[in-house]
Amino acid sequence: MAVRNYYTKGKLLISGAYGVLDGAVGFALPTKLGQRFCFETDRSNIIQCKAVDDKGNTWFEAEFDVKSLAPLKTSSEDVANTFSKLLIAARSLNPDFNYSFTLETTLEFDREWGLGSSSTLIAALAQFASVNAYELLDSGFKGSGYDIACATAEGPIRFQRIGKEVSVNPLNWRPTFTDELHLVYLNQKMNSREAIIHYRKAQSSDYFLNELSRLSIAISEETSDINRFEKLLLEQENLLANRLDITAIGDQLFSDRPDGVFISLGAWGGDFALFTRKKNIPYLEDKGYSTILKLQELCIY
Repeated sequence: MAVRNYYTKGKLLISGAYGVLDGAVGFALPTKLGQRFCFETDRSNIIQCKAVDDKGNTWFEAEFDVKSLAPLKTSSEDVANTFSKLLIAARSLNPDFNYSFTLETTLEFDREWGLGSSSTLIAALAQFASVNAYELLDSGFKGSGYDIACATAEGPIRFQRIGKEVSVNPLNWRPTFTDELHLVYLNQKMNSREAIIHYRKAQSSDYFLNELSRLSIAISEETSDINRFEKLLLEQENLLANRLDITAIGDQLFSDRPDGVFISLGAWGGDFALFTRKKNIPYLEDKGYSTILKLQELCIY
């Protein structure tokens, strides 16, 4: 019997949303909150899994047959089937990954926040099973992999994936205006798969991908002028709004804001929005938004 522990971080995609799926450059920050994993091998011929949320409540339990990797019993069939597919994919990548074990996971962030409960799992399971995390992602989910990169990143990254080629560049991004950067939780969970389906209804042009990359690079390099930073964010937001045919969040929910800009992060329509200018905090509280964080409070940079 052996015990192996892993810790993987959550993520926020600041720029490059959607286009990062098609080879555009993305700018992302790992979060200070992540997920802890404790794997313990045994000889039970059963794989047991228990997942605990940030409040200490067990939100998922399951047992799997070690040979077929099929669920034997579970508290959630959907979650169990997803985990079973990941186990099967891991074994196909590494046939020596054929032993029984127990797994206990502990989340540090609210599951509704969309910070990466799945990507943190994939990154940890890949390490435990001795397989490539991006190949495991491709076998079980659809995504660019920027969240997988964030799971083990030490700080801000620029990410690009074209086909199987993955480029992850660590950045020294320390804006002088960090006190003016905040996050607000929009009180609604966005289904990433549905968002991707909507994005896929139209084909991305080279112009769109090139412009998105240009803006990601510029945003990730801007550290001294908040006015220019805001201008770049709005330029990206308008580019995405036209591509997705969706009203930008700043116009949709915060058109009467006193100052600054609001932009969607990741899949549009839910999870967190980034906003500039701390004078917007009382305005948001008056609107009933209760989860408001400093960007540096949640993210590593």
